[in-house]
Amino acid sequence: MTPDELLLAHPWIARVDHTGVGGLAVTAEPTTLTVRHEPGHLPVLGDLVAEHLEHWGEVYDWTYRSGRDTNRPDLDLSGWRATDTGKPLPAEHMAEWADRTAELVLQHRPSQVVELGCGTGMLLHRLHPHLKGYVGTDIAEPVVARLDALGLPGVKVVRAAAHEINGEAVRSALAGLGERPDCVLLNSVTQCFPSVAYLAAVLRDAIDAVAPGGVVIVGDVRHSGLLGEHCRRLEPTADAAEQRAAADTELLFDPATLAAVAAGTNRRVTISFHAKTLTADTELTRYRFDAVLHVDAPASPAATVHAWNELGPDRAAALAALAAGDDPVRVTGIPNGLLRPVPGAESGTSLRSMLEGTGSAVLLDPADPTLLQVAAPAWAAAMPVDSLAGVGRPHEPLGAFARARLVEVARRELRRAGLPVPGELAARIPDGAGRDTISLAEDAAEADRAGRLALARTGRTGARLPADQAAEPVPDPALAHLPHAIRTFDEIALRALVTLMSGVLPQRVSRTAEDLIAALGTAPRHEWIVRRWLEVLSAEGLLRRDSGGRYEVTAVPDRARDDGDDLARACAALGYPDEMAVFFRTALTHLPELLRDEIPAQALLFPDGDLLTSLSKDQHNVSNTYLNAALGHVLARAAGTRARPLRVVELGGGAGGSTMAALDGLGNSEVDYLFSDVSRFFTMAAKDRFGDRLRYALLDINADLVAQGARRGGVDVVIAANVLHCARNAGRSLRWIGELLAPGGLVVVTEAIREHYLVLATMQFLMSPREGQPDLGMGDRRGGRGRVFFTGRELPAELAEAGLRPILELPGAASPLAAPAQHLFVAAKL
Repeated sequence: MTPDELLLAHPWIARVDHTGVGGLAVTAEPTTLTVRHEPGHLPVLGDLVAEHLEHWGEVYDWTYRSGRDTNRPDLDLSGWRATDTGKPLPAEHMAEWADRTAELVLQHRPSQVVELGCGTGMLLHRLHPHLKGYVGTDIAEPVVARLDALGLPGVKVVRAAAHEINGEAVRSALAGLGERPDCVLLNSVTQCFPSVAYLAAVLRDAIDAVAPGGVVIVGDVRHSGLLGEHCRRLEPTADAAEQRAAADTELLFDPATLAAVAAGTNRRVTISFHAKTLTADTELTRYRFDAVLHVDAPASPAATVHAWNELGPDRAAALAALAAGDDPVRVTGIPNGLLRPVPGAESGTSLRSMLEGTGSAVLLDPADPTLLQVAAPAWAAAMPVDSLAGVGRPHEPLGAFARARLVEVARRELRRAGLPVPGELAARIPDGAGRDTISLAEDAAEADRAGRLALARTGRTGARLPADQAAEPVPDPALAHLPHAIRTFDEIALRALVTLMSGVLPQRVSRTAEDLIAALGTAPRHEWIVRRWLEVLSAEGLLRRDSGGRYEVTAVPDRARDDGDDLARACAALGYPDEMAVFFRTALTHLPELLRDEIPAQALLFPDGDLLTSLSKDQHNVSNTYLNAALGHVLARAAGTRARPLRVVELGGGAGGSTMAALDGLGNSEVDYLFSDVSRFFTMAAKDRFGDRLRYALLDINADLVAQGARRGGVDVVIAANVLHCARNAGRSLRWIGELLAPGGLVVVTEAIREHYLVLATMQFLMSPREGQPDLGMGDRRGGRGRVFFTGRELPAELAEAGLRPILELPGAASPLAAPAQHLFVAAKL
């Protein structure tokens, strides 16, 4: 048996690659890293996930048996040591830490509490006098035996891991409560979890377990967004800090990741993120936060938001006055003086002192961990999870653990068989799980670089580059013209729509939407477009809508203005060919005919009848060139870290622009690639173009994909490029997509994340439904109100609710490439 055959026979190893001179790299089988969650049952853990948990169990068994750092029963500090010195954290500081956590729990007036990972019982001792019942769990037998032997009334402590809330031991203990728990508590325990997938399984079961109106509290979370700052404070050089961060052996995550996990449940959840308000300046105060998930809570009035820097010279007095008022308020943008020492900065403890007795909460800004917020009263802190779910950057220890174990296993197997062990023996893991913050940042940077290199190679920047820059990634300064071009598009479209409306809506005359639709002679299938135009023009202040739903023009159109040259320049700046400028100009001048269906939009977009050639005109603009190259890079990474062949399904392949980019990225990698579209025209054209390298099928994202013949659980990557906006219910379509994915599978999505007014006024006619078809977005966040595209907040939320955790988004918000609002999202199956 060859070394490759021997290693591939091991169930943990999916592939073996030869590297360098005689080196080997083994890649983990994705199922070993996954957590399969089934509501009401124990999660099924991959082998390496289970090993990681066993490792922590052994660590804590030894820690608690040693009896080190024991102070008193309600303050047993075994294992609590400072990262920088390795010395025990001060007892008075830890006592305050425990008191503040207990205070947070008791604010919600629970009667039945389940604590997952109760440790030495610091919170148990503080909580049980205020409760009817308490069930604690821990994996360390010494503390379970010690705490259960106390015989406290209404208290039961059992040995179980955090994911075993549906196990027999916990079920039996919960039955003894006699009531459903109204609080599930995980405090200072998530750092021992192996991955976000494990966190998701635990939280989903916790949310399922809690009674309506109850809470799940995830306390003392290490914030992944502050890991770098923490390590820079501990290390003398940037390189040393980065190495320390990458090697951290605990799970850290950010609010966006937690919100994305919570969004995947079947219950209504709101969430609040609480800052630490401890007196001493330590790592517990600086780099950690608490989260409260409110389950099926009654709806509350919206809070009025105030900016900290607008509260005037005496901000403390202004804050106290707001907190003492009758209306709910939030104050945002407060610099945390421990992390951002600037004028006007405060700390969690100083804000707490200002708000003493007001029932307010000191919060962590969910988007920026160096900022604080205040909510008054405390219940005003909770926000819907879908408003917070997004692309997080967690730090997962499972990857480093798995790589180390795989190398050990490979070396052991080779030695047992009497085969030579190569000097270079490395291990790899798939992209979906176990990534640390450093590698996630590197992934984003490499995908961004691939997109910018494509712009340089093709010259599609809309600006002339010096010859010596053609082989280098296009920098932001060379793209600085993009925002102006997008604004020009919007302004031209709005002027055209105002001119159209003023023809049927004279000055100082008001009409209803129905009146205007009739006056324009609108075909029934295009009525939704007119309604959307009216909403947009009202939002832009160009129409006024009164309380009775009647519209009046507020802007005077400039009928003599010719926007043709500006339109051509904007198209060129965005990398569109001349034919697209002609289409836009022609469509804007024929809006009445398009509305009346006298001229189909297809006739303007495809004037020569060549559908593929016409569609291809729009595939090589700046955004598509950049995003397609980034997509190809993501596919290449996936191909290098999964068993051969990489199994890919592309939905809505259309004219094949993204297909070509994916194949360019894959190069000579072995691939099983299914190209699909709803139209046989496109699948046949793709077969003529790509031949036998691909397979072809008809698949419609508006129907169950498995029922259409797609293979359940057999796909490594699903590509959905500019197709989700065609879904009648994107959330349902994403759930069907998720069913195709194998463990650790990825979804790669490209979509516009804002409504472009030029598209709304022209190409949107192509989206009008046939007679009898429902409108787009009827069942998702678009609400069936004529808005075709999702916002940048809505699309990650739709992914998260479908059990797909967003792990990468491009371009970055600060880049001019963000102006066209075309984005790439990569999400991993949870």
